[in-house]
Amino acid sequence: MLEIKGDNPFKINSYHKAAQIISTYPHDLRDIYEKDPSLLKDIPGIGESLCGKIEEILATGDCQKHLKLVKEIKPGVLDIMRLRGIGPKKTKLFYEKLGINSVQKLESYAKRGLLRKLPGMGEKSEAEVIESIEAYGRLKARMPISDALHIAEDILSFLKKFPEVKKVEYAGSLRRHLETIGDIDILACESPKIIDYFCEFPDIEHIESKGETKATVVLKSGIQVDLRVVPIESFGAALYYFTGSKAHNIATRKIAQKMGLKINEYGVFKGAKRIAGNTEEEIFKTIHLPYIIPEMREDMGEIESAGSITPLEVSDIKGDLHTHTNWSDGAASIEESALEAKKLGYKYLAITDHSGSLKIAHGLTATRLEAQIKEIDKLNKSLKGIKILKGIEVDILKDGSLDMPDSVLRKLDIVIASVHTYFRLSEQEQTARIIHAIENPFVNIIGHPTGKLLGMREAYEIDLPKIMNAAVRCGVALELNCNPKRLDLNAQILRAARDMGLMIVLDTDAHDPSHLEFINYGIHMARRGWLEKKNILNTMELSQLKRFLHHE
Repeated sequence: MLEIKGDNPFKINSYHKAAQIISTYPHDLRDIYEKDPSLLKDIPGIGESLCGKIEEILATGDCQKHLKLVKEIKPGVLDIMRLRGIGPKKTKLFYEKLGINSVQKLESYAKRGLLRKLPGMGEKSEAEVIESIEAYGRLKARMPISDALHIAEDILSFLKKFPEVKKVEYAGSLRRHLETIGDIDILACESPKIIDYFCEFPDIEHIESKGETKATVVLKSGIQVDLRVVPIESFGAALYYFTGSKAHNIATRKIAQKMGLKINEYGVFKGAKRIAGNTEEEIFKTIHLPYIIPEMREDMGEIESAGSITPLEVSDIKGDLHTHTNWSDGAASIEESALEAKKLGYKYLAITDHSGSLKIAHGLTATRLEAQIKEIDKLNKSLKGIKILKGIEVDILKDGSLDMPDSVLRKLDIVIASVHTYFRLSEQEQTARIIHAIENPFVNIIGHPTGKLLGMREAYEIDLPKIMNAAVRCGVALELNCNPKRLDLNAQILRAARDMGLMIVLDTDAHDPSHLEFINYGIHMARRGWLEKKNILNTMELSQLKRFLHHE
């Protein structure tokens, strides 16, 4: 809202940074406040003014500054700024010149050809607005998994407080860890009283339906939640059935039918006799299959391949190769990041701050990178138990060249090349641009390869198979960016990478030490893509990793 109003840019940046810090802070601010409000001042990066606003929100539930801004700017105006390619300046222009205060109104004006007459617009810009609105509609249809997971965990925590609950678990696409979630399925056992208790969950907007064994509600966030109460002896069968996918369930039911058995949400039956269903493992054992992890249950060959794949585990990861510090747009020092990585049991951590062309991220010039190299060398002499790798996330410029000379890149342990600008190039131009970067002899990894942001921005146009073939040819790895707002790449691409022998690296793109925990989102995505330890670059020991990075 301050951006739309044209307020002080330093104030705006302080709010952005504070929001990022608080969203990933490892402690609940209310717990800190209730213990001792003065402790809020110890949160790094939060100044006295912002600390006062945090106290105000915790004490009253509101912030007067925010309420004042809301009165001045209609909420629909903020929705416009969430559209791809539309920032505060255009949003302000649309509002001041045409009174456009919602996405719906913007769409109406654009389709009637009324935007093209505004300063700095035109037919092409108007067409891009329409395209952004269509993309926005597609993106908002589902919720990013991280948001859905937090909601589901809150519900589970709420239900576990009720004495009648013996077991409770989420199922559906959330348990299979899809990137985005349409609704949330919860299973519990076994008292009907659980339904009444569930319907008291504080975040419910309205109750769609309520029966003895099922309730459907819509939360204030807009997501639908279905709770089913099942007998305890059928919990395993119900968890399997409602986890899905539908295609996977049909495939296993066919196997059961050939054996004279029947599988449903109540168990496995031989005639009228129930012979299994307490656990999921019983289901698989009864139809002579090894346990198949939820992430792989898509009827994409997992039944035929059952037992031949060893799913990736978080314990297989030896280090993170894409992290940012306060040298660019990160929140912590190099040493603080390294110590947090060491706590996770990592053997190495790459520091890959942004290069200079990304001004908004306070990217490194060649001179500052040289200084950072010296700082890392110094820390490596004093820190024990973890190796800090010298790296950079270098911008791929419009023509495919890199935003740092080779004479500097050759001094680094690792170079990640990423696209941060010019998202609207044609497929041919964007593909050629990335392949040009891949062919640079000092590039080791292509970061967040498709550029998507879940619920915010679709992938840019590229010929991904061509890029993947170039990466294999040049010995370059592609990144599975584990940030839950990205999860770039998806399972289908990872399966293809696995089949062609392309190395994948699981990176968190951490901008705060707490972000290193994002690796868990990447692990689930890697499992969906059937990746094993041998397919992942950062499962390597340091000596093996260095050989790969230097093409030895």
